[in-house]
Amino acid sequence: MLQRNPFVLLLLLICLLPLTAQAGQQGNLRQVGDYSIHYDVVPTAFLDPQVAQGYGITRSRGQGLLRITVLKKEGEQLKPVRAMVSGQVGNLAGQTNSLSFRQVEVGQDEGYSTLATFRYSHDEPLRFNLQVGYAAGQPSEELHFIRRLYIE
Repeated sequence: MLQRNPFVLLLLLICLLPLTAQAGQQGNLRQVGDYSIHYDVVPTAFLDPQVAQGYGITRSRGQGLLRITVLKKEGEQLKPVRAMVSGQVGNLAGQTNSLSFRQVEVGQDEGYSTLATFRYSHDEPLRFNLQVGYAAGQPSEELHFIRRLYIE
């Protein structure tokens, strides 16, 4: 079943991402009221080949994946929310590239993630400047962070 269902593989990958910190991935959480914005960065070379293929992601040294997931607390449960994400990635000298985001559904009822890929150089600090819209009528949340990825 796992080999034929890329959704299950992506869900497993998402669960395993915290275990890949030593490989260059770092994850974070921004809490805004009842909303949790989860974001992480990982080299695409570490993705399972079937997961990458199922979502049209090229596994490559020097290519990273940015993933944003938004959850809303409703009572004692967290419910997935479709997010609108835009932004840029650049170096510390101010050179930037726009990120092209697309939303994917993870499983049938598990939720949604918004993904973007980008190029990077070994051990170069990357500055991410993002706007995450998650609720109609509410302003987008701004996320600014710096990450380093390593080519192994």
